[in-house]
Amino acid sequence: MSEEKGTFKEVYDALFGKPWKMWVGAILLSTFSICLYIIMSPWGASGGVLNWGQQLINPLFSQGTPQSIFENRYAMLCILILVGSFSSALLAKEFAIRIPPIGELVKGLVGGLIMGIGAIIGSSCTLGGFYSGWPALSVGAFVFTFGMVVGVFVAVLYLMFEAEKYPSFSSGESKTFLSGGNWQPIAGIVVFIVGLLFLFLFDPTTALVVMGFTFFGLLIGFVLQRSRFCIVRALREPFMTGESSAAVAVMIGIIVGLFGFAAIKFFAGGSPTMFVFGNLWISGLIGGILFGLGMTIAGGCVVGSLWRAGEGQVKLWFSVLGMFIALPITALMKSDLLQIFPAEMTTSTMYLPDVFGSLVGDNPLIGYMGAVLFVLAIIALWYIIVKWNERTGKLARM
Repeated sequence: MSEEKGTFKEVYDALFGKPWKMWVGAILLSTFSICLYIIMSPWGASGGVLNWGQQLINPLFSQGTPQSIFENRYAMLCILILVGSFSSALLAKEFAIRIPPIGELVKGLVGGLIMGIGAIIGSSCTLGGFYSGWPALSVGAFVFTFGMVVGVFVAVLYLMFEAEKYPSFSSGESKTFLSGGNWQPIAGIVVFIVGLLFLFLFDPTTALVVMGFTFFGLLIGFVLQRSRFCIVRALREPFMTGESSAAVAVMIGIIVGLFGFAAIKFFAGGSPTMFVFGNLWISGLIGGILFGLGMTIAGGCVVGSLWRAGEGQVKLWFSVLGMFIALPITALMKSDLLQIFPAEMTTSTMYLPDVFGSLVGDNPLIGYMGAVLFVLAIIALWYIIVKWNERTGKLARM
């Protein structure tokens, strides 16, 4: 009996004794995203929070009733990400209500508002416009990503300016409640079981897709919290500390998703337009800049804010609140905001396999091979840059 107890403790300690390597989380998350694509569509987040906000905002503006949260696959996915990360934090005794100084709460809210605006204008977030967008072979995803990097750089400059000129803004007393305690693992098991019970809300014969997204949302939230997966770190750290491990982890995840998505699209007849959004040119660039600025100020993107909110970080509660407000309001105003630009600069799409395939008589095989090799080349260049910067610190001194 004691031997069985010892084996259980070893497994438990391996899962919850310390955070997982971020690259392990990246591989698992990309695998889950491929599974979601097989069910219907890849991993996304901003659409789910948008649906949450529409429940309140749309009726206020007489815009009718949005799709029910229980019918929207991404809304349920995001809810279960919260549940999964909450469960994981409890099982690891890492849950606590963490209330930072008022200045940090303000940055969480403002960052969330800016992110919400950027996500709607750019038709993307870090998932649709980057982590899932690159594997989906969307040219617009590269435009959005370039904008995000610019926004992250500007935000880092602001944070450094704030720390130097106005250090009191984000300083002050922090408070922590409900930290630790032997009750947490038991509560974590209960929360995880409750998450599984969400599946019984749906009729498999009519809502199998939402049911699948609900299940994988729980797993995604769990893995996000254990691996502390953070796309903001991947794009921010080269400009702050020069550290590259988060960037390399994200690269590994994108490569896994790239081969999975390309196989589904080419061999299984998956829709070529899946996650190829109309964010080519100006809308993707502006949206990306705003999103990168907002997520760096808030300290988490849409999905990063969700899993950190699940482990009790109140600053990220404010970030989610900001997105909850900004996403639906900006969605109602998007056409008016972008009408100053020609339509081809705000709604255009471009699919990489079509670009490369057109060079050789519209050959689809060559198109997909060229597109995959192009993305791999971009990732290789990114790897070279972050490793060079890790050695030299050149970007961190800009």
